[in-house]
Amino acid sequence: MDRRKFLKISGFGVGGAIVTGLGVNMFGGFGSKENYYLQGNYAPVKELVTETRLEVVGNIPKNLNGLFLRNGPNPMSPPDAKKYHWFSGEGMLHGVRLDSGNALWYKNRLVSGNDSTANTSVISHADKIYAIVEAGNFPVEIDKEMNSLETKPFYGNRNEGFTAHPKLDVNTGEMHAMCYDYANNFNSINYVVIDKDGNHKSTQEIEFPSKSMLHECAITENYMLVFDLAVTFSFYKLGRGYFPFSWNDNHQSRIGLLNRHNGSKKIKWFEIDPAYFFHTVNAYEDTNGNVVVDAANYDRLFDTDWNGPFTESPPQLTRWKLNVQSGVSKKSRLDDRSVEFPRIHPDLSGKYNQFGYLLASANASTPDFSSIVKYDFNNDSSTAYEFGQGHMGAEPVFVPSENPTSEDEGYLLSFVYNQADDISDLIILNAQDLNSGPLARIKLPQRVPYGFHGNWITL
Repeated sequence: MDRRKFLKISGFGVGGAIVTGLGVNMFGGFGSKENYYLQGNYAPVKELVTETRLEVVGNIPKNLNGLFLRNGPNPMSPPDAKKYHWFSGEGMLHGVRLDSGNALWYKNRLVSGNDSTANTSVISHADKIYAIVEAGNFPVEIDKEMNSLETKPFYGNRNEGFTAHPKLDVNTGEMHAMCYDYANNFNSINYVVIDKDGNHKSTQEIEFPSKSMLHECAITENYMLVFDLAVTFSFYKLGRGYFPFSWNDNHQSRIGLLNRHNGSKKIKWFEIDPAYFFHTVNAYEDTNGNVVVDAANYDRLFDTDWNGPFTESPPQLTRWKLNVQSGVSKKSRLDDRSVEFPRIHPDLSGKYNQFGYLLASANASTPDFSSIVKYDFNNDSSTAYEFGQGHMGAEPVFVPSENPTSEDEGYLLSFVYNQADDISDLIILNAQDLNSGPLARIKLPQRVPYGFHGNWITL
């Protein structure tokens, strides 16, 4: 039996689906008898709710006019608890519509269009909204009322898989992505560019025999970054019905630089210590032409724990500096805290950023998502906003103010779970003064499970 047949029979078939037939996505469980990722606020919600009477404590900034959307996996049928992985489940969107200082509504809706359950992120590009996921599953267009559409994004009348983390070049308006689909292209990945109008511009196939889990990518002014890291495809796990990626001590972790302007397929590789990261804070070229990469790095994951990363090593803010002339990389740890889900000003992808915003946990082995940390990379300093006892937050999305005069002039939006009441709020923080607490707290009619990625959609 060849590899392709094995993949399809085992369930890693069209769209990069895991054994359950759902999308491959992002985090994991703790391997306990009662799966950690089916308990508490990790557990799925079952009701689809529309609520227009939202209580607001404080004042919503009047220049926040749009839709705050978050996407994450939400299995609607009871999964196999032993093998369930946090990456698995139908995509569910949670959204709050803001307008002129008012909270108009909250909704949650399943992602169900275009033969896809894209469940990892949601983005806006060329005045359209898309739910997205990696590993071959299709992007899904979402309308402004959070309904899934049956269009075929980017490619006209045909479909192709996409990624969970494209990068926008604000200078050109183009969106850049590294895409993989090991069910159909077992030894290669695709560098895909979507133009400023939302149409497919180019695809460049790149040999990639390691079959690393390619969750993330990054851009700089001159390069597309390729992350060939220590989590690789595992037939052993796939054949047993588990999430089919594993830590690989035999694989040399490396970061590749691909010139994104000359069409070359030649990648300049930099070997690094064993590493894996799902999310970069950013990448950019410094004044000497070196490439700097900041990311939430794990020293080990998906090894002894087959359901997730957190029990083996905490993600920590780490920097790699790649000397393009010498081919040498230098690694430094920027903080000892456990941090994940980094965000920056949305216009600074690939450019130098002074500030970064990450979700932090006080407990490194059992994440409690207890605070937001704002890093000032110019001054090597940080400040934190603590959600408070019994409150756990989600990815902090930075939204710039209208006509800002500084990089951090804007707001941080985050869903926050109240454990005592088993319900969630949307909080809005002044990004320049986290210690002042929420400008507004919008009370939601139900909880928003811990999930993955969201964005602010200006309407």
